Amino acid sequence: MLGHIYADVRIMGAKGEVTLKNVVVDTGASYTALPEDVIEKVYAWALPRTIELELGDGRTVKADTYAVIIGVEDREAATIAVGFKEAKPVVGVRTLEDLGLKVDPTSGKLEPTRPKGLAYFYKNQKIGKISVRE
Repeated sequence: MLGHIYADVRIMGAKGEVTLKNVVVDTGASYTALPEDVIEKVYAWALPRTIELELGDGRTVKADTYAVIIGVEDREAATIAVGFKEAKPVVGVRTLEDLGLKVDPTSGKLEPTRPKGLAYFYKNQKIGKISVRE
């Protein structure tokens, strides 16, 4: 049976970087949650949106949204994080997707879903009115 998964996470913003040890990786969480002091220390980029979140214990909270750079293992990516009073650090699935990582349920470890640094790429396909090429 799969237990909790933890990762050391680097949080980067406009003016700093903080490393958080043993952060829970929660595949049931959409967003990465960060404590307000971490958001303030790194000077995360505030986004003009407050959202309502349902927490695992059933409570609903209003959370501010932020853009941050998150590093896990040898990967870094821009992602959206949420902050609210008494938030405990959690890495959510949106951040895992941004990093190109997933949880391997058999080993309980993070593994890549794509090569490091490679985002989605569509060769010679039209996306809306834009044609993307190599």
